[in-house]
Amino acid sequence: MYDKRLCAKEILGNRKKMTQWQDKFWEHMVRKYPVLERGESASETGRDHIPPRVFKQMTRLTKQMEKLDAMLSDVKFTNYKERTAQIAAFLEEYIPDVAAMETQMKKYHRCFTTAESEKKALKKKNDDLTEALEKSQQQSTVKKLQEARLQSDYERVKGILDRIPSEIIQAYTQRGSKKQEVNHYSGLE
Repeated sequence: MYDKRLCAKEILGNRKKMTQWQDKFWEHMVRKYPVLERGESASETGRDHIPPRVFKQMTRLTKQMEKLDAMLSDVKFTNYKERTAQIAAFLEEYIPDVAAMETQMKKYHRCFTTAESEKKALKKKNDDLTEALEKSQQQSTVKKLQEARLQSDYERVKGILDRIPSEIIQAYTQRGSKKQEVNHYSGLE
């Protein structure tokens, strides 16, 4: 039934389907632009996602670095005073930006370090819980086997008792009643 709604998941599919779309797009683009390079998948490299803000900031700093490099390369005896003034003005903005990025990277490093240690602790806890679960399952299996054996033994005993003729059961019951009377009168009860 057509419900007049737009659902990206229905069009693009799941993560695997999206990867296939990206692969097909890459194949198409590389035929048209052979020098086009493609990065490695994070699933293959194990890298974490870089937040867009940090990526953009780093891209901007890289462009500024290239501009600074070009300015430094263009310093000559004839334009020394003019270029040094331009470089000094440029550095007024560039150095604080680099310092801010360094501060940001230190924060990310601390976060990644903390996350990594938490990840290791969780992995250890997971391993311990998995081991405990396996041990518990083994114990449960042993208990089930013991219970099954007890049930089997009980059924065998019951089967043997069921084979005893009723006269013998009756004689045994009467003998037990007489014993109780003797114990009652002798004060043993």
